[in-house]
Amino acid sequence: MPEERISRQGLPQTGLPGAEPPHPAQEAPGQRPADGFSACSVDVQARVRTVCGDVEARALGVTLTHEHVIHRISNQSQNPDNTCVDTRLAAEELVFFRDAGGSAVCDVTPIGVGRDPLALQEVSRLSGVHVVSGLGLYEFSVWPESLRRMSAAELSDFLVREAEGARGDIPAGLLGEVSSHNEAHHAEWRRYRLSEEEKAVFRAVAQAQQRSGLAVSTHASLGRAGVAQLRCLIDAGADPERVVIGHCDAQTHEDIALDLDYYHAIWREGAYLQFDLFGWEQLAPDERRFQRVAALVREGAADRVLLSTDTCRRSQLRRYGGRGFDYLFARVLPGLRRAGVPDSAICRMTIANPARILARSPRADT
Repeated sequence: MPEERISRQGLPQTGLPGAEPPHPAQEAPGQRPADGFSACSVDVQARVRTVCGDVEARALGVTLTHEHVIHRISNQSQNPDNTCVDTRLAAEELVFFRDAGGSAVCDVTPIGVGRDPLALQEVSRLSGVHVVSGLGLYEFSVWPESLRRMSAAELSDFLVREAEGARGDIPAGLLGEVSSHNEAHHAEWRRYRLSEEEKAVFRAVAQAQQRSGLAVSTHASLGRAGVAQLRCLIDAGADPERVVIGHCDAQTHEDIALDLDYYHAIWREGAYLQFDLFGWEQLAPDERRFQRVAALVREGAADRVLLSTDTCRRSQLRRYGGRGFDYLFARVLPGLRRAGVPDSAICRMTIANPARILARSPRADT
């Protein structure tokens, strides 16, 4: 029977009888170049793990690196808007992204708040969008009791086994998102300190990174935890060039120099700066995000910036009148261009950089 795919109208499409069914692991339905991307090339030879199988990194295409496609973040937030477990709804939403020119999405939903690689596999098959499943750790309050009892070494072993799909599960393509606490009362990275428990978690993740060959993506939101997270990871042996510091745009200052100070501290170590809260105007206006990304590009940091929208609420979905995953194309890229970011830099931030960070590196130990 031909495999079902969802069209822009949400109606099923089927392949021709006797033809190989469309499958994200063999093709990239959103791969046709988006405006300005036709000359983009990716010099990455390795492969990326998706929920439907490995793909060549160079074929990944335009990628959102921090999203929540299937999740129950309401387990932590107690907000029913923070839930999406309907695979068909999720697939229909990703079709908007695909039809705008997108090709891949990283779902970084952590353990305890609805991580579900099998559901993501169904979403990927229905939508024709590559989906990379992250393996992350959120607040301790949502951890299963079995994880809370683990030592750092045991936690590292667990992450490596889970990432490899040792229990017959779908392998992970990324370690993340990995969080530490928020400090909403300030936005000064030099004041932020990880707790001893959080340090143990980040050390375990650093060891898992070395053994699995996967990159690490963090949740560094209010209080600007990114530098503390990064230094802990590096001290424990992580490769900073395989680390993404998330939510760099959760807070901004009136004086852009104060924000650049934070970004520079991360960039100097070789890690990636992820601006993944486009559309979250209640935290900071997108115009400030455009200006800060443009400033980093002018300074030569385009090869260390990633873009995404952290979509994690039903009210953000197109069906419910929200902006959708295609907000990247509708508002973000035009805004960056108005701020003076050239297409060559946009290509790096949306295609080349995601391919590089998601491509598996050789493992030092299994």
